[in-house]
Amino acid sequence: MSWIFKKNQLSQVLTGLIFILGTLLVIVLGFKAYSLVLKGSGGKERIDQTIYQAVFLEGNQIYFGKLRDIDSRYPILDEVYYVKLEGEDATSGRLVKLGETEPHGPQDQMVINRDHILFWENLKDDSQVVQTIRSLKLNQ
Repeated sequence: MSWIFKKNQLSQVLTGLIFILGTLLVIVLGFKAYSLVLKGSGGKERIDQTIYQAVFLEGNQIYFGKLRDIDSRYPILDEVYYVKLEGEDATSGRLVKLGETEPHGPQDQMVINRDHILFWENLKDDSQVVQTIRSLKLNQ
């Protein structure tokens, strides 16, 4: 009789454990699906294709350009500019076009792993960055 009692206890413990693991699995999968839906929706509608964006990446990198395909795994940034730090203490910098100073000569486009994008912003027409880009384009 004691063996049957222990068998019932074991059965109850296993049933409870399976229920808890199943519940946790449903919660984790639900959260993952929810975050994918949130992360993958609505970005395209908020990008103003007529203006420049600032893209903030992991590692304190900021690039400026025209962002597209934000809802894909690898968004694309065209007309790419970034701030090149200068001076001994790197406290000053200048805006440069991608491909002008790099010895490997990249094209004027970046394909970015979306997982490394912290956030992006549409830039105002009168921002200092946009004004500098326009000035640089006129001098090309």
